[in-house]
Amino acid sequence: MKKTSKARKAIKITVLSILGVIAAALIIISNILYGRVSTISSVKQLGEGMYTVNYRHDYQLDKALELGIDDERSLLKFICDEMYFGYQADSNIEKYACSAFLTESPDGDIIAGRNFDYDQTDTLAVYTKPYGGYASISMAVLDFMKVGRPNAVSPMSIEGKLAMLAAPYLCVDGVNEAGLNIALLDLPEGEIHQDNGKPDLFMPIAVRLLLDRAATVDEAAALLEQYDIHCADGNTQHMFISDKSGRAVVVEWGDDDMTVVESDICTNFWFKDTPEEEYPQMCDRFDIIQRCLKNNPANTEENSMKILDMARVGWTQWSCVYNISDFSVDVAVDLCFDNVYTLTPESFK
Repeated sequence: MKKTSKARKAIKITVLSILGVIAAALIIISNILYGRVSTISSVKQLGEGMYTVNYRHDYQLDKALELGIDDERSLLKFICDEMYFGYQADSNIEKYACSAFLTESPDGDIIAGRNFDYDQTDTLAVYTKPYGGYASISMAVLDFMKVGRPNAVSPMSIEGKLAMLAAPYLCVDGVNEAGLNIALLDLPEGEIHQDNGKPDLFMPIAVRLLLDRAATVDEAAALLEQYDIHCADGNTQHMFISDKSGRAVVVEWGDDDMTVVESDICTNFWFKDTPEEEYPQMCDRFDIIQRCLKNNPANTEENSMKILDMARVGWTQWSCVYNISDFSVDVAVDLCFDNVYTLTPESFK
């Protein structure tokens, strides 16, 4: 009897041990997959060419910064390692043009406008709320992930939703809850790769860094000064940065320096090498926006969208009016200015 009792006890202990190991494994697997599954489950289609995602997975910004990513290939490898367990995907980043401006509403709200000019693509609005950082709403190009038009992968397919796990690092404009607005615009020059002995920072990661951790133009500039900046896709970019105080700047980089130029308007030419009186001659879109703002210094969201309509080109993929003061954005896609989506944090729930 004693031997039988001991045997049963040993079997019970063994079974409980196995069940404990299985439970622990399930908890670990659940923790690993939860953020990814929750994120892709949140994807919504608002209309033709317009999608949203509530990004709930840890996109490992600190690790991205520590790795010193300085080109598209390295960024893609990081994304695949962290989001797809090492499975190597592909991307498609092309040259893009744009316009951006800052204005104030008659009620005192600070408003930022942005046209994103690019070959055909669908639009993804991304909501993030990182631990210890600022929540933000930002816009990602689905074509960068080879999803949506003109690609064969539907954004609402499993493959399309999985591709959206890369979205935090593929955003080109956005606003955070602290009142900082960012827009990335191309310049007609070759790539910039600084080498001043500072940590390396790839431009798409710089957008994410500022949205997560900067509240003002000065804080954003101070963060950027800490890094050697790198651009890709054969071109360089500059940043239009504004905040809820009503201040706006264009930040540009040379081989060894960073320049901050005060301006309420930004299009696709170098500001640091151009006298201010020559800005309107450099770009028709700059001239159009400047004349609109001179004629109407105070603009509502609706008026700001009309300015973007006037400054659009045939390949404008989205037009965003960010209310920096109340953390919201109005979005028109595919030049459909009669169909505007208004997004707040509640829109992503």
